[in-house]
This record gives sequence, C-alpha cells and structure tokens, in this order.
Amino acid sequence: MDKNNFIFSSAQLKDYLTSKGIDTEKAFLENHTEPAKFFTLIPKYYLNLINWYDPADPLRQMAVASSLEDTIYDYELQDPIGDHSHEPVPGIIHRYPDRCLLMLTNVCAIHCRFCFRKNLLTENKAMYEQAMEYIKRTADLWEVIFSGGDPFMLTDYFLNQVMNRLDSFDHIRIIRFHTRTPAVFPRRITDKFIRNIRSRKQIIVVIHINHPREITPEFIRSLRLLKKAKVMLLSQTVLLKGVNDNTEILAELFKELVAVGVKPYYLHHLDPAAGTHYFRISVEEGKKIYQRLRGTISGHCIPEYVIDSPGGHGKIPVMWFERMSENEYEAVNFEGKKIRYTDYC
Repeated sequence: MDKNNFIFSSAQLKDYLTSKGIDTEKAFLENHTEPAKFFTLIPKYYLNLINWYDPADPLRQMAVASSLEDTIYDYELQDPIGDHSHEPVPGIIHRYPDRCLLMLTNVCAIHCRFCFRKNLLTENKAMYEQAMEYIKRTADLWEVIFSGGDPFMLTDYFLNQVMNRLDSFDHIRIIRFHTRTPAVFPRRITDKFIRNIRSRKQIIVVIHINHPREITPEFIRSLRLLKKAKVMLLSQTVLLKGVNDNTEILAELFKELVAVGVKPYYLHHLDPAAGTHYFRISVEEGKKIYQRLRGTISGHCIPEYVIDSPGGHGKIPVMWFERMSENEYEAVNFEGKKIRYTDYC
C-alpha cells in the first residue's frame, strides 16, 4: 500500500485540504480531533469526492471521525455479530455449514466510521497455515469468503499464493471476496491484480457501496477490469442515518449498480457496534424505506434487507421478524432457533 495515497490522521487531513485550497474553518474541521479508539484512514481519492463545505455530506459522514464515536451505549458490542463464537482457528469464521470466512488481514482501504469489526482492525491474529489446513480438511465447505479487513488490500504476491492454495482444494467450488476497495480506492484494481484473483473456480466479488456518489468513472473502470476475470459482481449496502436512509437515494444507488453490471445483494440493518449509534435508524423506519422500493424500482434491483443477529445466529431477513412489543422482535433463523432482537433506536 503506497502510503502517499492515504490520510492517516486528523492533522494530515487538515493539511491535505489546505493544500487543495479548502478553508478548513469553513469546512468545520478546526476543532476536529483524532478519535480515541479508531484512527483515521481515508484515501485521497475518496476525500476528493466530498463536498467539504457541507457538514452533512453523506460521504463525509462515512469517512470522517466524529466525537460521537467516543460515546458507547450499553447495548453496543465489541463483537456485534458473534464472530468469536464461530472461530475454530484464528483467521476462520465458520458460521454456516457449507461456507466460511477467511480473514487474513486487518488492513482496509478506508476506516468506515460505522465499521462493525473495528475491534479486529487493531491487530491481526490470523494463523495462515492453520486456516488453510482447516479449509483443506473440512469437506463440507463449498465456498470460502475472503473478509477481514479488506482482502483486496492484501499484497499481490500473498493474494496469488492464497488463491493457488485454494485452487488445489477440490471441494471448494466458490471463492468470494467482500470488499469496499472498488468504491473507495479503485486504483488498487489493476491488470496485475486481476491476474492474481483468476481461478478455475467461480469467483464472486461483493462490493460494499452505500451511496450513488460512490459510483464514479474510476469505480466503473475497476468493474470492467474485474469482469476480465469473469467474476460475478454483487453489492452490499448498510442502511445509515444521514447517508442513505431514504428510498430515493437507495433506488438511485441500486438502479445505477444494476446499470453497470452489479446485482444488489444485501441491504444491512446497522449492527450494534460500539460507537455507531448516531448512524442507527429503527427497524420500523427501515422497513418503510425498504417496502417503498418495491414497485419503485425493478425487482432485480432490490437486495435482501437483513439483520445479522447479535450472538452469532446469522443473517435473518428483516421481513421475517415479528414485532412482539414496542422494541422487541422475534424470528426463526436457518437453524430453526427462535431469535430475539431488540431495537434500541
């Protein structure tokens, strides 16, 4: 990773904006301070997409730290989706029978302020050989999902080594990547990078993208390169207050994604990660926004709206949840268990 392409602190952010002729006082950055627990990381490419004279700019909200992050409510969790309860070896999360997460990096292209794994990004405990041996010996696995951290930020050499290793496992048929990189740092996607993710297996790339303004000519160029590797392109989006909690914004995002060859896959209700409360909307508000999409846009543009249930019980479609009281919901997960969900918004 060329560090010259990134901003790593509030001080660097102010200096960079000043060099671009932006008045940091008018950009409401004069009193901006570094967050206590989750440092700033923003590609300069992404900074250039932000309207710095709009304090409510949605891209700014996602990328620039807020003092609100340092307030953590009792219901917010360090491990909001129960990863640790499904970690047979460091670097593997095996929640569902036929697929597992392979988490080999704690590096991202950007530190999203709503991140649900920010507790993992301070250190990398993955044990590569143990993780690969686990995949090799677990015959029920059909799909391996690169996550992290952002797997697209792995070095070209290491990524090539891992892909070659996975290619040798006959029981693995699908290799999936979850990444925010094409939307926030598209120059990472090069011809060399594409050569390193080619495989005789089916490759799926799920791009994390939250707002129509993240669809740029550079983003579209990265998609064209990914298509050279014959990948299936999907997207996932987090429903965020002040960013995309609006049917019109989501409709524009999903239509534009389909128009450039990306199938909207998941719309996530915000996980109860520590310090993310200011991005949260209620389940009922989210359902109204989602329901208005039906008929507004084509069915193939509409993702599944899900809650990744706290405690590690997996993703459950929001529409499966029955409201039991004002803020209590219940649904049955894929294992047939009744799962209770409390909406703290």
